[in-house]
Amino acid sequence: MGSKICKKIPEDILQAALQKLDDAKRLIDPYLVSLTPAERQALSQIGTELMRCLELSHGIAVEYPDLFPAFVKTAAFREEFFITRELREVISKIDGLKENILDTEMLAGNHALDMALAFYNTVKIAARRDIPGARLIYDKLKPAFHSGKQVKKKRPAATGSAKVHYKQPELF
Repeated sequence: MGSKICKKIPEDILQAALQKLDDAKRLIDPYLVSLTPAERQALSQIGTELMRCLELSHGIAVEYPDLFPAFVKTAAFREEFFITRELREVISKIDGLKENILDTEMLAGNHALDMALAFYNTVKIAARRDIPGARLIYDKLKPAFHSGKQVKKKRPAATGSAKVHYKQPELF
C-alpha cells in the first residue's frame, strides 16, 4: 500500500460536488423507476454477458427487421435497448467514483482509527497510573473499544518475498 495520504476536500469543493450530485439526481429522476425487492428478484441482472446478447440482437434486428417477431414492436425494443446502454454508461461513471470514494473513506478511517487507538491506549495507561481525570475518560472510551467486537487493526500480510510496508500516519 505504501504511504498513501488522504487530503481533506476543501469545503467549497465538497459543497459544489454535492450540489452537482443533487442536480444530476434531479435531472434524471423523472426518467427512473423504483423497484420493490420482489420485483428486483424477478428480473434478470443485466451484466456484461447479457449486454453483449442485447447488443448482438439489436444489431441483427436492425439489419434484418423482417425477422423481428410481429407481436413485438421494433421501436419499443430499440428504445429499451438504448435506455439500457445509456444507463450502463451512467452506472459505470458512478461506480468508478463510488469505488474511489469508498477507498479514500476506508484509508482515512483507518488512519483515524490508528490515532484513536493510540489515544485510547495512552488514556488506559494514564488511568492505570491514576493521572487525574484519566479514569473518567477511560471509562467513557472503554465501551466503544470493547463493544462486542474488539477493535483490532489488520496489518497487511507479506505475500511471497514481496513485503507490503504500512506507514503509520502522523498522530498529531
